[in-house]
Amino acid sequence: MAQHTVDKREHMEAGEKTQSSHDYDAEHAHKEHGSGRGMIARSATRIHTKKSLLGCGFVARTFNQSRGPRSEQDSESNSEHATHRKNKSISGGSPPMKPSQIMDEHPERNPTELGDPEGLHPSTKAEPAQNPRTRDGKVKQMESHIVALARGITELDNDRKRLQAQVRSARSGSWVTKSSRQIREELSSLEAAMRQWAENYSVGEIRALDSLPIEEKDAILERLSGYCAPVDWRTLIKKVPTMANNIPALLMQALLAKDIFGSIFANPFFAFGESKEPSTAHSAQTLSYLYASMLDVNKEEAHIWRSQTLRLLATPPPNSVHNALLRAKVEAITSELAVEFLAGPVQLLFRDRNDSWAIQRNQELYQLYHTAGELAISLWTQRSFMRCYCLDELPVFRAEHPVMSAHALHRQHGNDTRLDGKNALIIVHPAIVAFGNEYAEHYDLCKVWAKGIILVDEHA
Repeated sequence: MAQHTVDKREHMEAGEKTQSSHDYDAEHAHKEHGSGRGMIARSATRIHTKKSLLGCGFVARTFNQSRGPRSEQDSESNSEHATHRKNKSISGGSPPMKPSQIMDEHPERNPTELGDPEGLHPSTKAEPAQNPRTRDGKVKQMESHIVALARGITELDNDRKRLQAQVRSARSGSWVTKSSRQIREELSSLEAAMRQWAENYSVGEIRALDSLPIEEKDAILERLSGYCAPVDWRTLIKKVPTMANNIPALLMQALLAKDIFGSIFANPFFAFGESKEPSTAHSAQTLSYLYASMLDVNKEEAHIWRSQTLRLLATPPPNSVHNALLRAKVEAITSELAVEFLAGPVQLLFRDRNDSWAIQRNQELYQLYHTAGELAISLWTQRSFMRCYCLDELPVFRAEHPVMSAHALHRQHGNDTRLDGKNALIIVHPAIVAFGNEYAEHYDLCKVWAKGIILVDEHA
């Protein structure tokens, strides 16, 4: 009994010492902060924690440098908080904490996060925090925009490099091989332009030529030697009674085709005034004579020489503002050929119109000759070798023949063979046949670039 009384007394004395210690801390804090000291805005809070695993308590002291000197009420709340911590350490419980105690427990937290908007400093406003998802979305959007801009810059740079390469290629004289399909389309367009010109500017009826002397009309057929069967004017009209009114336009187109293909497409060096096919019959000082002599030795090398020579002549010198030598010669020679053609028998087939109409007709003809000259040069710069087939090569019509077709006036369709075996009367447009390829090989094989258009003698 006596021992129990002694233990109880010691326990009470220990409690009084602890209480007096906390009271001293509270009073000391009140004196410091309440007396105007603490200008550094530094407050000390003693936090009693639970017992550690070793059974010993410890005290953590934290400093809040963001808060100003605390009032007397704050000091009292600290005193109560210390007493509460003492009871908590003894009993181990967790009673509810007041907002002021929470502030002391976590002085670094924003009061708005703890549900106490009145705890904000009256002179400051809280900036709304940006949503992390919104921020990330904006960042991704900007990154996507940057990637799109970079891609656009890359594409523009590639376009610039490609255009520069094309310019360098053109200046260096490099040539792109035309496909057979492209060549056929260009030749077909030329034939259509020639046909349209003849239809527009020739007389519309055969009787409009009745006033002409028969000798002049026969001269038209003589001019078509190699493109027209050897007949006179009256015989020709009798052979095509249903097509008589179309004869002037057909003859005009045939005259134009013979002059263009015979003077321009037949000789690769037509721009230098050399007509007809190359042969040793030309003067020894001509390119045609030199080319024909090479063909007798080595066809492949001769065609390569012809192609490369024209490519070089068709390329302007570096840093030159003038056209290439060959281009200038093509323009000059085609204009001369057009003037000579207008002065020939074709003028007998023209419609009588005013001067402005004649000027337009002549300008269109000049353009036709110039277009034909440019096309011929582009074909002769290829390694392939081309030939024009006329009446000598196409004397008899056959529907299945790959290099000939009947004129549209015959209204032949499909497997119609009623014209087979009949003689050709007029070669309205020659056949263009090419030999070899771009590698200067297989000159024994041919390909048709344009079919011959033939007016057949149906009554033969």
